[in-house]
Amino acid sequence: MTEKSIELSDLPPEMLQYLVEKCDFVTRRRLRASSSLMYRVVDSTKLYIPSVKMVNWNGGVMTVKLTTLPSDPYMIGFQKNETGGTLIWSHFQKGVIIENSDYMDEAFDWFRQMCLQKNVTIGWFYISPSDDPKKMAEKLDEVLGKSETPLKIESIYCAGRESSDSMWKVMEYCDKRLLKEMQIDQLDDEIFELFGKQDEIVKNLEKIEINCLCNASVEEVLSLNASVISLNSENFTDDLVYKLIEKFTNRRKDGSAFCIKNSQKRNLDLEMIPPGFKKTDSTNRFKEYRNQLINTNHPTVHLRLREDRVRLQIGDTKILNFWNEDESDSDTNDDSDSSSGSASDSDANDDLLDDRAFDESDFENDEDEF
Repeated sequence: MTEKSIELSDLPPEMLQYLVEKCDFVTRRRLRASSSLMYRVVDSTKLYIPSVKMVNWNGGVMTVKLTTLPSDPYMIGFQKNETGGTLIWSHFQKGVIIENSDYMDEAFDWFRQMCLQKNVTIGWFYISPSDDPKKMAEKLDEVLGKSETPLKIESIYCAGRESSDSMWKVMEYCDKRLLKEMQIDQLDDEIFELFGKQDEIVKNLEKIEINCLCNASVEEVLSLNASVISLNSENFTDDLVYKLIEKFTNRRKDGSAFCIKNSQKRNLDLEMIPPGFKKTDSTNRFKEYRNQLINTNHPTVHLRLREDRVRLQIGDTKILNFWNEDESDSDTNDDSDSSSGSASDSDANDDLLDDRAFDESDFENDEDEF
């Protein structure tokens, strides 16, 4: 007697979810499209995506790049074609043309189906609307505003002044309980408005890194609950620095840090070093101090002063992608620990933020490439 073969649909829901959990993103997509049963199973199985990049390129091209595994990124592109439709392509299949469609509408519809789901959490969300920032902000407002499920992200990064509106829209509609970090890079000299949009969310973040001029006042900076802060303003003075040193030193949380910078190289000259700090090293470019409690388990507080900035770090753990300076140009080589840390930080930043992964060849219409 021939035994009946077991179909995938015969497995209990718990087993199906366990199998889906072991699948990569592409396999999940294929399973999701195979049947109504697997559609429900995939959409009910938790998925953590370490990073998602949404980039709107010049010339009517939008790409969404997901990294589910370090060695296995998935990128899909939506390109406006000459007939008024959209060419949708990826590295895993041939391009498909959707006639009479808007490329950005198609991109956000795909994003909604794949990322804006109850079971999906995104670690690092990157947005860069260089081509049409106003339209992208409007689409985010439309898609996220209509969704019953808030976008689940842990960190947000935006590059360029044009992306700030999109970033605030994401922060407005995201799950506030999950969002912990923000990082801003602007390519011009305009001042980034850190406060005035989503102040309560900003105040409760755990890490804030603004790599451009910002508008924060002393009172606003002191209101931040973040344990890692990097800010640059022409208005920062030594009064703010003294208060932050006191705040961070009293809290003495291992791994916490701040970098306060005044690009005008003024008002940060600490005439008096706070009590408890002893000088440990100095060069022509910086002076270093240390606050260490003897015979305790409390972490050491490291303080570094330069003409245009003050850095403080609690504990000895290196903070990758935080210190926004290169110490390799210092006048001495005594600070070997800092120099090696700077090199690794630079490598990490290059890997994290380098958009050269999006080659122009990705946007060609040669379907054989997919």
